[in-house]
Amino acid sequence: MLYESNERSPKADYLAALYEVGVDTHYIVTGNRSNEGDAISGQGLSIAEQQALYLDERLNDPNVASIPMYDVECAAGSGRDFTEEKVLGFFHMDRAVLSELKLPAESGAWVRARGDSMVGTIDDGDYVFVDFTQRDPSREGVYLILSDGERRIKRMQRVAGGGWLLISDNARYEKELIAPDKKQFVEVLGRCLVNLGQVL
Repeated sequence: MLYESNERSPKADYLAALYEVGVDTHYIVTGNRSNEGDAISGQGLSIAEQQALYLDERLNDPNVASIPMYDVECAAGSGRDFTEEKVLGFFHMDRAVLSELKLPAESGAWVRARGDSMVGTIDDGDYVFVDFTQRDPSREGVYLILSDGERRIKRMQRVAGGGWLLISDNARYEKELIAPDKKQFVEVLGRCLVNLGQVL
């Protein structure tokens, strides 16, 4: 094999498959026998090899959900137009934790916000978990909306007469009234549930 002649290291999935059936992966990598139990515990492997095994196990664990993270310049300020969403990566979370946080594993995504209109609640560059099944703003909350070709994050309130009030948590921005006959021009994409931002 190539790795036996030092031309290539064994791949993580190969090591993981061997590890699953109890093979001494330390011996595969180094040629030296590990102590009893090392093949099962992962001892004797380098940190990188242990991380690769752990990651492979987690990705194949049915109790772990992979939540997409979109790099979409999602506007929380005046808005930025975009035509293509790109997945930046995936955020892996235990389904039990998602359930405890009341976050849907299959119908949500992390979306990066842009702008300063929601500062204090959602800062520029923060990731916000959006539940795409919650699209009825009759209950006040923060929503991801599509308006005039721009995706924006706004607090929404229902007002007398059936209109909507779009509110920015940054007092520098004026409230926007969406009259009942203009609601068809605003699409509610989902409710923002959790924010991942910097502490400092």
